[in-house]
Amino acid sequence: MGSSAPVLAGLLLALFSAFASAAAHALLKSGENKLAVLAWIRCVEFVLALPFVLWIGWPPAALWVWLLAAVAVHAIYQLVLSWSYSVSDFNAAYPIARGFVPVFTALLGMALLGDRLDGFVLTGIAIVSLGILVLARGRSISPAGFAAAAIAGLLTTCYTLVDAKGVRAAPDSLTFIAWFFLLGSFPMPAALLVRHGGAAFGLMVRDRVAGLRAGIMAVVAFAPALFALGLAPVGAVAAVRESSIVFGLVLGALMLKEKLGWRRLTGGLLVMAGTLAVIAGAAFR
Repeated sequence: MGSSAPVLAGLLLALFSAFASAAAHALLKSGENKLAVLAWIRCVEFVLALPFVLWIGWPPAALWVWLLAAVAVHAIYQLVLSWSYSVSDFNAAYPIARGFVPVFTALLGMALLGDRLDGFVLTGIAIVSLGILVLARGRSISPAGFAAAAIAGLLTTCYTLVDAKGVRAAPDSLTFIAWFFLLGSFPMPAALLVRHGGAAFGLMVRDRVAGLRAGIMAVVAFAPALFALGLAPVGAVAAVRESSIVFGLVLGALMLKEKLGWRRLTGGLLVMAGTLAVIAGAAFR
């Protein structure tokens, strides 16, 4: 894999996305009602996407299947993840949810999207997954939390592949991103209303601070990740984004007062080492 400025730019965007994603997840955890915070995130995305959609205009007909698929998979993922956080502590559910995502995404990206990854990059991806498994080992987590987190991990692989296909099928990345944010803004507020009825508005008012902050961070996190999928192999982007776990550990310790031990430090170092190997291998070899 030769030197490529676009690939390097994509992976740096993914690294930035990882930090912002960890911050958004920490803010989601800090809210009293996770579904209300998710609804706020979608409302923020709607407000920010609407001007771009009006400027871009109607997307091509062929793009609709990928837009709708992305909205559906993301909505299911967010519901499962919010459930997982409701029954598990932040640092227990988070690594398990992402554990096998880098390897699965890399292999499926090569098989389904035609991405090319050399041995050096694949080794880096494997190190990232090893680090995540070290982080997840020995955690106390309920069966319901484990199931939710495992399903969320599979859904992460699914939405990453669908997003990559959508971004690459669009006339430009911005078209897919803007329309995805707009269309994706409806399921979570609807789910909140169905679940809580007339109390939904009050829940959103109560969690307005965490929700607004999480919404801004979610856009800051996910828009660069979508741009990255149009520039670099999906497996490499997915692996680099898993460094969000390391940022999540730090934020969990600072914001949620969760303790860091030798296992978390070892796992975090492995994830970062694998991330650097992926960036070096994909962008400079």
